[in-house]
Order: sequence, then structure tokens, then C-alpha cells
Amino acid sequence: MIDHTGYQLAMRAKLLTLEVVTTGSTTLSATATGYARASGSFITDGFAVGMEVVGSGFANGVNNTPGRTLTAVTALALTCTGCSAEGASAGRTVSVGVPDTRLWENVPVEPVAGKPYFTEQYLPGPYAREELGPTAQFEARPVYVVGVHAVSNAGLAAASEYADALLTLFAPGLALTASNGDVLRVRSDTGPFRGQLVNNEPGWAFIPVTIPFRVRTTNAI
Repeated sequence: MIDHTGYQLAMRAKLLTLEVVTTGSTTLSATATGYARASGSFITDGFAVGMEVVGSGFANGVNNTPGRTLTAVTALALTCTGCSAEGASAGRTVSVGVPDTRLWENVPVEPVAGKPYFTEQYLPGPYAREELGPTAQFEARPVYVVGVHAVSNAGLAAASEYADALLTLFAPGLALTASNGDVLRVRSDTGPFRGQLVNNEPGWAFIPVTIPFRVRTTNAI
């Protein structure tokens, strides 16, 4: 039986595994104004102004707190607020994933100025009966739309990196198993796609990423 709630939760669980950019495990330090390194390049790694970063592996827990938006990026320094000075050590990472602010459907959350956020929409889509008889299969074609709300006046790079990482995460053919055992697959005949960047609200620029699925289930809608 088609279970739209279960399907949406399976899509959301996959979304939360998103990794946009990471330094990988390396030697990093923290300063009062962000994160630093002595070698390598944050630019080469793909970090961009407007991304929200989180550290891991730092001795001072404040440097591992999520929710910091980058205001400047150079090869050896990431600028953001709220960090505490800490000497360099190996085995640390700084990465970008799903922003800390997520507006799940029907869950009220207020976006924070100067921080990116994601929204989601689940469209149940049409049904089609694919077979005849008492064990006939029905096919549903739900669509998952992730809205990337990037910080405005920060250029194209951050918004594009978020959107492109979503397209990579939900590649055509990807299979997700819902709680009822149904298998959802990202369609390849009409694969995922991103929209254009538009400034449709004060403080943020928006890119929708549309991910079409198909799922078959027996007997009943």
C-alpha cells in the first residue's frame, strides 16, 4: 500500500546525509575569527562565502558547534563568528552539509538572517496501474523538491555547490527503502534537475532542486 509519509521520511533521511564540501581529516587550527590551516587550500576544497560550516575533532567544543556562516574564504583561512582560538592539531575536519535551519513541511521554524536554510516539498504525484489481477502492482511517481535558500549578495558559488551536491546525492537510479519495505528509485527517464537562482525574498537567494521518484506497490492505493 502506498505510504506517502514513509516515502517522504525516507527521502528526508537521505537528504540529511548530504555532504557538500569537506576538508577531510587534516591539520587545522581555530582562531577567534574562524578556522585556519598551514597547508592545503580551502578554496580548492570548494568552500565559498555564504556556506554554513561545522568543525569536528577540536578539543574546545565551541569550535565543533554547527551553524556558522562563512563571510570570507582564502586558501588558508575561513572567516566566521563564534570560534575560539585553538592551536593546530591533526585529525580535524571542517565540512558543509545540510544547513542547521531546515523548514520541514508543517513544522514552523523561523529562518535566521545571514544563514542559509533548506525547505522541502513532497508532491505525491500520479498513480498508474501497471498490471491486472488481484496482485496487480500500482506505480506512484512522487516528487521531492528541496529548496536551497542561500545567503543573498554572496555570489553564485555557495548556492550552486549546495544544489549540485543534492543532484549528486540523489543520482538517477538511487534506491531508498521506506519503513514499509517499499523501494523508491530516483527516476532516470526524467532525472533530477535544479532551477535557476532567483532572489525571491529579502536576505536569501533561492534554487529549487527537483527529484522525481517512482515506486511500485501491490493491490491498493
